[in-house]
Amino acid sequence: MSMTMNRREVLRYGSALAGAAALGALPVSQGFAQQKVRVRFAGYVESQEQLAQTLAVLKLYSEKNPNVEIVPEFTNFSAFTDKIATETAGGNAPDMFSVNVDLLAEYARRGVTTPLDKFIPNPINLTDYLGSAVNAAKFDGKQFAIPNDAIGPGIITNASAFEKAGIPLPADMWTWEELADVSAQFNKALGPRFWGVEDAGGNYIPCDIFLRSRGKSMFTPDHRMGFAPEDMEAWYAYWQMMRETKATPPGDVQALAGNDDPSTAGIVAGRAAMNITLTDSFVGFQALSSDNFVLHMMPNGFKGGEMKQHHYSYAGNSTTVSAKSPNVEAVMDIIRFMHFDPEGVKTYYTNSGMIPCSRSGRDQMAKTGTDSDRKVIAYLDTLQKDIAAPRYPGVPGMSGMLTRANEGVAFGKLSPKQAAEQFVSEISARLKS
Repeated sequence: MSMTMNRREVLRYGSALAGAAALGALPVSQGFAQQKVRVRFAGYVESQEQLAQTLAVLKLYSEKNPNVEIVPEFTNFSAFTDKIATETAGGNAPDMFSVNVDLLAEYARRGVTTPLDKFIPNPINLTDYLGSAVNAAKFDGKQFAIPNDAIGPGIITNASAFEKAGIPLPADMWTWEELADVSAQFNKALGPRFWGVEDAGGNYIPCDIFLRSRGKSMFTPDHRMGFAPEDMEAWYAYWQMMRETKATPPGDVQALAGNDDPSTAGIVAGRAAMNITLTDSFVGFQALSSDNFVLHMMPNGFKGGEMKQHHYSYAGNSTTVSAKSPNVEAVMDIIRFMHFDPEGVKTYYTNSGMIPCSRSGRDQMAKTGTDSDRKVIAYLDTLQKDIAAPRYPGVPGMSGMLTRANEGVAFGKLSPKQAAEQFVSEISARLKS
């Protein structure tokens, strides 16, 4: 298989591509043949650039440590979650693998992963890491994962489209009503095939921010639902209103945006001015457009209500270790190399689109990184000025549950109330399992 593949192909072929390509590239030392340690590293990546830099840093580690054979198995997030669920259920978990907040809670609770506290602070010193990211990688008070990056919720905003439409960029603190009003203006200003914001009704993060604006949250610290059914009904009703006012695309147009292919996103394809997402998508989105993209906060309240900063920051990608792995020491040394060795850090983060979780790493990237990197770092620094309550762990499959219900409303098969009932039913079943 050729390595000259576009972004869509890299993310589609996933683990087969990453594993085969890397196995051919990582050297095998004949002198250490009898002592060789074999480490399987499975994970998800957000872009071709992140995949390339992850493979590069693992190759570099293997060159410096020829007795360690690393078998990379990387793919996109949705394919990865299916793969890791199957492998852990069958007792075939990789030595080390990627997790986010929800996956960490699931696998730590089931005893699939092992606590890493004995490796902190030596060789893994998390002193200057983003505190919210370190805490999000804990379960039951123990450190089950090491954060690889720093991310936060936001709106990727096409400033060029705002300028072209003659619409001023909104204030940092604004309301959900203002988002609706501003978004509806684009369809009139730039034509019937252009919308202000892509449909985010099936997106976990803005839903959580919406719920927090109502004094609720998707989950509570003790892993219960933090909302009532009527709160979710209000969420789906909001996006139904956005479609009716042409602030966001209808269901058939939104369906053109594939979850794992950023080139199909409306903001990249030229049919939307805003995309509500996480900051780890920013560098990849900007790389696909010649327009000027900026980061903006989501709304933080409703008209006439309290305005409070609800945007948390955490790690979108952390690395955990299988409880059954016989190679824990080797795994932790690989993580040490990726996070602390100067050559390893430079290789892992440069041009990857990832923002280091450490303060020192972010400061260095602010000096030597791209303009897009600096925009993300500056935005994350803004969020640190007014710390919000952290993102609480949920359950795997959240995006699918939210999306199914939202699409039901978008295509006229469900009312907002029915969509909320469907979502609550699905989430309740997962919480009990």
